[in-house]
Amino acid sequence: MAFEIGTATNHVDLFSRLVNFLSSGLGAAENWEILRHTGVSEIDASSFVVNWEPWTAFKGPYHAHANGWATAVGQYANCWLSWKMVQPFDIARLTLLGSATANQSPRDFTLQWSDDGITWTDRKDFSGITWANNETKEFAIDGVSPGAKSYWRIFVSANGGNTSSTVIRQVLLPEWQIYQDFNHARRPAVWFKAPGMTGFDPCYINFQLYDRPTNDYYNIAVTGCTGFVGAAQFDDQPGALTALAVPLWNQPIPYWFSANGQRVIVSAKVDTAYLSCYAGKMLPFGTPQQYPYPLLIGAPLPSASGTRYSDGAVNLPYKGNRSTLKLRKNDGSWIQPLAWPYSKTTTFRDTNGAYPLLPVTLYDTSNTYGVLDGIHFITGFGNAVENTVAIGADSHVVLQDVIRNGLSDFFTMRIA
Repeated sequence: MAFEIGTATNHVDLFSRLVNFLSSGLGAAENWEILRHTGVSEIDASSFVVNWEPWTAFKGPYHAHANGWATAVGQYANCWLSWKMVQPFDIARLTLLGSATANQSPRDFTLQWSDDGITWTDRKDFSGITWANNETKEFAIDGVSPGAKSYWRIFVSANGGNTSSTVIRQVLLPEWQIYQDFNHARRPAVWFKAPGMTGFDPCYINFQLYDRPTNDYYNIAVTGCTGFVGAAQFDDQPGALTALAVPLWNQPIPYWFSANGQRVIVSAKVDTAYLSCYAGKMLPFGTPQQYPYPLLIGAPLPSASGTRYSDGAVNLPYKGNRSTLKLRKNDGSWIQPLAWPYSKTTTFRDTNGAYPLLPVTLYDTSNTYGVLDGIHFITGFGNAVENTVAIGADSHVVLQDVIRNGLSDFFTMRIA
């Protein structure tokens, strides 16, 4: 089991730290295998019009923005749209969706690459390109390859004659494509295979960052599935749960990571709110033969929606009987379990200053399924968020249900 505590600079940095932690920070036997890691971490442009920001040209799951990129009025020539790959890549095919007004689409343009995002080198020139309204064109990028590069941009020297704006409504990149027009993700996405505690009982967890700066939300979608198919998108993997989500922001984020070979817990402080996510197996009341795949996904949002962290509906999933907590049963269905002791109407307090930790037990009217791994109930009586509790050699941090701080609004996360 491994732990990491730190402060990320923003939501993108938190995502990157989580990927590094799970893939290389747990130890050789427990590190999670990256099955696919795609997306763009930085998107910029020479100028843009409000609601036609550069990031709207990169679409994917949770990013089906109606518009695309448009330059500021009058800045239609010698303009550019740039991006940074999550993983360095050599572009061999570029597909663009042009404007609904054909003469706003790029006529003369160059695909360029850079090692630092400052100095640019031409990769392929295109000139005299004509477009119909709303036309999609694919361009072969032949010639001598520079190798895999992180930074790319489209530099447009002239459009089709429009003197208002140059428009590119969508960019499709081969990094996201298994076959023609297959679009994996606009922002960073990762598909993981956790090895399990024996190395022979894996589970599959997917994360994807999605955001919309103009609406001030910066979130991470999370789902679990039963396997991995290279030609399937984020929500379309075998047995996948429709994604839940963690709302974040684009400012510094204190965080706590805890993981082993079969599950990860992510908790983060956003402004004054505490958000937490559980992805992986819980500890079942049964043998591996009886309950071979007890996968649990819990997150503050019941769907990958455009919801801000400060929304009153954001909650702690571990309290149970919530659409933000989903447990996979043996028959492949996903249920919404109850959770003891949060389901009790009575409250608890400390015992002579000692704070016992109670297992969060998942059940319904038919079965008692198991307990969360590394998450416990703790009373809020005389307690405070970010306190630590020592149980033998183990340490647990006390966290709360977003901004709620009643007696039954606290939980602990094991951190050592």
